Amino acid sequence: MITIKIILFVLLLIFSLYSFGMGIRERYEVLALAKPENRFDQPGQRLLGALGIVLGQRRIMREPGAGFMHLLIFWGLIVFSLGIVGSILEGLFPGVVLPFLGSNPYFYLLIDIFGLMAIVGMLISAYRRYIAKEESLGVGGWAEEKIIVALIAGIVTLVISYYISSGAHAVYAGADRYVLAPITGMLAAFWSGMTLSASQILYEVFWWLNVVLALGLLIFFRYSHLVHPLAAPINIYLRNLQPRGGSIKSLDLENEEEENFGVSKITDYTWKQLLDCFACAECGRCQENCPAYLSGKPLSPKQLIADLKNNLPSNPKSLGKLKEAHATAETNEQTDLPELAGEVISEDVIWSCTTCYACQEHCPQLNEHINKIIDLRRNLVLDRSEFPNEAQLAFTNLERNFNPWGVGWSNRADWADELDVPLIEDNKDAEYLLFVGCAGSFDDRTKNVTTSLVKILKAAGINFAILGSEEKCCGDSARRLGNEYLYQSLVEENIEVLNGYGVKKIITACPHCFNTLKNEYPSFGGNYEVIHHTQLIKRLIEDKKLNLQGEGSSLKLTYHDSCYLGRYNNEYDAPRQIIGYLPGVNLVEMDRNKNRAFCCGAGGGRMWLEEHLGNRINVMRTEQALQTKPDVIAVNCPFCLTMIEDGLKEHDQAEQVQAKDIAELVARYLQ
Repeated sequence: MITIKIILFVLLLIFSLYSFGMGIRERYEVLALAKPENRFDQPGQRLLGALGIVLGQRRIMREPGAGFMHLLIFWGLIVFSLGIVGSILEGLFPGVVLPFLGSNPYFYLLIDIFGLMAIVGMLISAYRRYIAKEESLGVGGWAEEKIIVALIAGIVTLVISYYISSGAHAVYAGADRYVLAPITGMLAAFWSGMTLSASQILYEVFWWLNVVLALGLLIFFRYSHLVHPLAAPINIYLRNLQPRGGSIKSLDLENEEEENFGVSKITDYTWKQLLDCFACAECGRCQENCPAYLSGKPLSPKQLIADLKNNLPSNPKSLGKLKEAHATAETNEQTDLPELAGEVISEDVIWSCTTCYACQEHCPQLNEHINKIIDLRRNLVLDRSEFPNEAQLAFTNLERNFNPWGVGWSNRADWADELDVPLIEDNKDAEYLLFVGCAGSFDDRTKNVTTSLVKILKAAGINFAILGSEEKCCGDSARRLGNEYLYQSLVEENIEVLNGYGVKKIITACPHCFNTLKNEYPSFGGNYEVIHHTQLIKRLIEDKKLNLQGEGSSLKLTYHDSCYLGRYNNEYDAPRQIIGYLPGVNLVEMDRNKNRAFCCGAGGGRMWLEEHLGNRINVMRTEQALQTKPDVIAVNCPFCLTMIEDGLKEHDQAEQVQAKDIAELVARYLQ
């Protein structure tokens, strides 16, 4: 029999589902205005990974405190929602319960427990935001905070109203299935003296409150900026499956239909890049690990996403304006869409990024911040020719002499004059090509690292050769500074030489060269087995091809993880295992190590830019290392070596503490 109660519920349900559907449609229409991107490949791998991350809460639990809070909310609401569905169903059709579950006392025990978990999680969330006032959680104004307050209050009230309605239902219906439910059973016992009519009225009032609050969440979705509960799982499914170090999109520089390179307007981003904005939970883990933010620079990865999101429509009227502006932009250059670089995102923010990957490493939603910044740099460099003066010098040096230092390209192999290092043109049967890199070839301090590596290779009997003056910069800095044209020119010239000699295996002591050759060159036709020198040295020691002997004294050492070997390529073990093989050496880890390691400040092309804002990142990292009271700070990267040594000078510790590459340490103990 169709009752007024059913009719009212159906009308509310239709309106709620309509609002929810319109919320999805409006956000879809926003994404549809952006550029295309294929993120639908490998569905099996995507699904399995997404289930593990979403249901297992793996990335959330990296931070135990906030992770536990989120675990309570996530699983609390998922299980509790079954109770709400069952309650609404039985309220509409008395006696009808959920199949297999609705008559089981243990089901209601779980509903009570998981509902309480959700309340505790929401209260912890409120405490962190409004009492502890954790800095990482602040991003919006009071208008957004009111929405968050309403959400917390609504969910807590929903759970409490369920307890009250279920307790009253147990009294007037005499349902014994609540016997194991601690909260519902307690309320039922408390109201046991209530008349049946009174308990039924109490039940009906709070049943309707359940309905209004539950369906209200669907309406809330359309008008709230907090849509990550739905967007985040989708975003995780659509995550990047390419190697971390090879995830920068290549530009088609010969495409005459491209009106601009990089990103100028919000709709120049791909739809997946804009989906990140909806998926962001504003948890602040990105900025808590961002060296630029922590050193007082204007860049906050969290605020970057928020600023982009604020340029997306938040209601149907603003969506219409965006669609109209986008249509105008496709027909002429006059448009209401603002220039992102300069107008929405300050240039100081754009140039502060070291591309260290800490933001993406710690983002629970797998948002991709770095490509957004590089796309803005590309627009500034390639379309507007607006970039720091120091970048112009680096570009000019790369164009003329194929290295950022500007030293004559013909002098690239001068470091090897007295070392009897063969050129590949004279040793075409070499098993390995040693890709020396610009720092190893031209920087006086790093030449000693190259010399040490040559000593190790010869001691192990490795057949290797170098390109000499035919080697050019790998292009890492050019790409990350936004000069994609220069980058692709260097890549194509290097690949032509490497393929011409039939190179199969490459060794390099620079993580930036390692990452670029290994993860980026394949998309341009350069497919090689690329090995970082620490990986090869570890293998040589384990194969007994190197004999290490102590010097009779102990050495206290701390190790700095470079971003491009560590976070980008997940190599944390090889350098540490080598250190473990060094006689008399004691490794003491810094607090920020492995995937939480602090950047040296030179990545993202910032090796060639002055640091005018905030504190110097390299000085901060050196201070973290000095807190371990080491004799030596070990590194695996020429940029890190330079930055740490400069940091030691800033701390007046250059005489007391040494910075050494792993290769230098091994050569020191080599017999």
